[in-house]
Amino acid sequence: MTQEEKDPELEKLLNEKIKDISSKAKGEVEHLDTNSFDAFIKGHKVAVVDFWAEWCAPCLMLAPIVEELASDYPQVGFGKLNSDESPDIAGRYGVFSLPTILFFKDGEPVDEVVGAVPREEIERKLKLILGGM
Repeated sequence: MTQEEKDPELEKLLNEKIKDISSKAKGEVEHLDTNSFDAFIKGHKVAVVDFWAEWCAPCLMLAPIVEELASDYPQVGFGKLNSDESPDIAGRYGVFSLPTILFFKDGEPVDEVVGAVPREEIERKLKLILGGM
């Protein structure tokens, strides 16, 4: 296929998909909302979701830890859900304290951490979930 025969729209879509796949491979934290949450937890064998809010100082302290873990565990889906913007999802899982981290396996909640905790506590729970695979 020559350059003139290439479909520009198809090329654009392929480049966007490559960028999307490569960014997820780096272990980035995906920002979730009501529309993307269910697909996210079902789309990963193991998913970790950080429920947070902008006004929550402990949430802001926990964010870099979640980002580090996402880089260290690229096989796990890491997401952040702003509880103020998606109260329906927070309510579904009984999230009343922030920050709360929920661990999902096969789309189902299996564990949680409430409060700003050290990285080691989150990582210990994550390793237990991964060890059972």
